[in-house]
Amino acid sequence: MPPLNLDVLSTVSEFLTDYDDLLSLSLTSSAYRPLAIRTLLRTRPVLLNTIDTILKFHDFVFTDPPSRMPHIVVLVVDVPHSETHPDPEYSERALEALVMILRGAPCLKSLELLSSANGRPLAYLDDPRLSAAVGEIASLRELRIGGRTEVTDFIGAVSTPLTKLALRFLNPVGGLNEWSPTSLCAALSRFSHSLESLAIEQSKFHALRSLTLNHLVTVPHLPLFFELFPNLDDTVHLAEFIYEDVPDQAYQSDAERYEFFRRAREQNGAAQEGRCWTRLKRLICDVETLFVVNLRCPIGLTMIAECPAHADSLERRYLAESLRAHPPARLNLHITAEWNGGEDDPSLGGMIPREAAATLTHLTLFVQYTFYARRFVAPPSTELRWDDVWRGTLLPAIAHLHALTHFRLVFHCLAQGEAEDPARPISEEPLVEDLRPSSAAAGSRSGFDCGAVAFAIADALPSLRYCFLTNSARVFETKLVYMNTLVEQWCESRAWRIVPDGYNGSGVGHPAASLATPDTEPGAQRELVELQDGVAEGIIEREGLILTEEEKARAIKHTSLRRAMRWVE
Repeated sequence: MPPLNLDVLSTVSEFLTDYDDLLSLSLTSSAYRPLAIRTLLRTRPVLLNTIDTILKFHDFVFTDPPSRMPHIVVLVVDVPHSETHPDPEYSERALEALVMILRGAPCLKSLELLSSANGRPLAYLDDPRLSAAVGEIASLRELRIGGRTEVTDFIGAVSTPLTKLALRFLNPVGGLNEWSPTSLCAALSRFSHSLESLAIEQSKFHALRSLTLNHLVTVPHLPLFFELFPNLDDTVHLAEFIYEDVPDQAYQSDAERYEFFRRAREQNGAAQEGRCWTRLKRLICDVETLFVVNLRCPIGLTMIAECPAHADSLERRYLAESLRAHPPARLNLHITAEWNGGEDDPSLGGMIPREAAATLTHLTLFVQYTFYARRFVAPPSTELRWDDVWRGTLLPAIAHLHALTHFRLVFHCLAQGEAEDPARPISEEPLVEDLRPSSAAAGSRSGFDCGAVAFAIADALPSLRYCFLTNSARVFETKLVYMNTLVEQWCESRAWRIVPDGYNGSGVGHPAASLATPDTEPGAQRELVELQDGVAEGIIEREGLILTEEEKARAIKHTSLRRAMRWVE
């Protein structure tokens, strides 16, 4: 039998990454085993997740350091909370072994140091010997740290040009007060010319062009953003802020809370006098954050999370002042409201100030309204009907937008009624019957008429060229506290292009499909020409009439723009 050609096997091993394949080849000959070991070390991450594995891997690689240490490329050290040992000497041996591994791996490129065991015998992340060893790895390009530690001091020891950095910490030593924009900026400044990916608390910054932050405990501080991310030009998404340093609304007046945000707004405004981003493709945030960041650079699309429609809400004031100071060209506004047919029902008029009317050409209005059925049958004169909501609240909110060319309205109803001794079933409430799509309301005296709504919108907005409507609802019965049964749900979407009368195409077939245009000669007419699904979806995407992920989750997903869907359980 001819001898094995190790050169051939070495070449073959370059194309093998599956563990079973490498193991099979390693068993063909003892002479091939060292080659298989080197291939495994080079192609697979090394995971050390217990004190025993740290010690055993140390003994393994130092059995033959010249042939094994240079092939360690990716190392993951993840010590779980359950990995504790009562013997301090045993933990000390593990820490010394880990330091020796790091110092002896000349080709290590990616390192993850994770631990939930700090405060226990192996609180290795806080040991200065470990950070010193990491600082000596000249080949390191990717670093991830997770655990309770002084991460700013830890990454300060790194001198190599990192391209990827992830910081995931439960609680830094000393608490949140030990973190500041200045300390974090100083720690990261050494990587300003090389860092391509940064993740903090599971929020990722991709190539420093787009930024997403979640659960920040303080208001946004633009000087820090400009220092860390000077080239942001795509999407800035600031979501779910905790705002721990904001006066507690339960104990502070609205005036004090407003004053706090106003001061932060002025500071961010002053920070933009010397430097600012050139422009942003998209800004996604809540109303308070929009008010505080006070961005002056051009923004392609501004997407604002839930804003209550109540006239006395602070959020509504923040919205109006923000849009008045920096009128957007394209806006996605998510409004929440409750209409129950009473005198105190909120109006949407004034939410978009008149100062914004001159520049606003594209508007996506997501209106989420909650309807609670009465325990008694109200007189017909006091029953809430869709026409009251539409003509009394929604239409006046957009009638002054004389520059609007693209409008998308998504109205989502959450209707809820008690199952025990109801005045009438929730599905028979007049408002629910009004909203139910005509195709799903067979035998009903009502049914939603998309064409009539589109006509009213086009009639109120002479500049409008495209109109998109979505009628979505979920109807529930409440049997016990926190126990809701879904009775039915639906979603219907339609889209139209508004063209001069005589356009070579068919209208919607609605009796009011032709309408007069005030900005043309008397008698001039326009038509509503319904768009095919693919055409409408393409315009929505191209013109930025998109929904946020949260809005998509709330409005029922549907497969066709024109198809109404109804489920009954």
